Amino acid sequence: MIKVHAIQTGKVRVKQFQATGAKNQISRLWQLFFTNKWSDWLPIYCWLIEHPAGPFLIDAGEIAKVHEAGHLPDRLVFRAAVQYDVKREDEVDHQLAKLGYDLEKIRGIYLTHFHSDHVDGIYHFPKATIFASKAAYEFTISSKGESTGYLKKNLPESFRLETFAFEDGKADLFETSKKLFADGSVIAVPLPGHSIGHTAYIVRTESNRYVFSGDATYGVRTMQAGIPFVILNSTAAKGSVHRLRKYARSSGVVLLCSHDPNVPKMLEPESWGS
Repeated sequence: MIKVHAIQTGKVRVKQFQATGAKNQISRLWQLFFTNKWSDWLPIYCWLIEHPAGPFLIDAGEIAKVHEAGHLPDRLVFRAAVQYDVKREDEVDHQLAKLGYDLEKIRGIYLTHFHSDHVDGIYHFPKATIFASKAAYEFTISSKGESTGYLKKNLPESFRLETFAFEDGKADLFETSKKLFADGSVIAVPLPGHSIGHTAYIVRTESNRYVFSGDATYGVRTMQAGIPFVILNSTAAKGSVHRLRKYARSSGVVLLCSHDPNVPKMLEPESWGS
């Protein structure tokens, strides 16, 4: 039996245009730097997947250190774009304990990308293997990584990492994929635009296909409106949201975005697959 649990690790808010869109790129930049119009506070989700092969996480959430000086770069673009509300008790270890899970039961964590609110929580899991797209990790450790919010300085000094490329051919509407479990129950697909190497995961059950879309878009409503989560729109970002919207129309597809306030309703027990 496969079950999906949403694990909320605090809250985040961004400039309003990122959640509702803007007319053009100039408008986006103006609103980023010269307005104080923030979105509502949004949840920061990572995901616990109960799987016959053992429980694993998709992303690891944010940690309270995000409020400490130096954790995020003290640059105008960072301060203008995002604000956090994360307490120590919000972190993934506390949230798993509430579900009765020992941290050592989590042997694998699959990252959608390396932005802090998705990766910071991995420091709680020194014995787990971290899985991520090769493109995302290589950009993270490159000289350009920090400019897009990939902060290699905040990664644990040593962690078990396995990278993958999308080399297994077409999966549903996605032209390339990576089969992560031998039975095909978990696959990774590229969903570019929000960040370099951005990845979505599809978890298949007998009745549903759960799509963990990371930050491709903020929620089902923005997906339906064709709004990607980016500061500047790009062809790749728009294409990913278009593909998600088309895929979400398929029978049995449950789209789960990392900051969608409607997630708890979407994951009520009667909607779980088995």
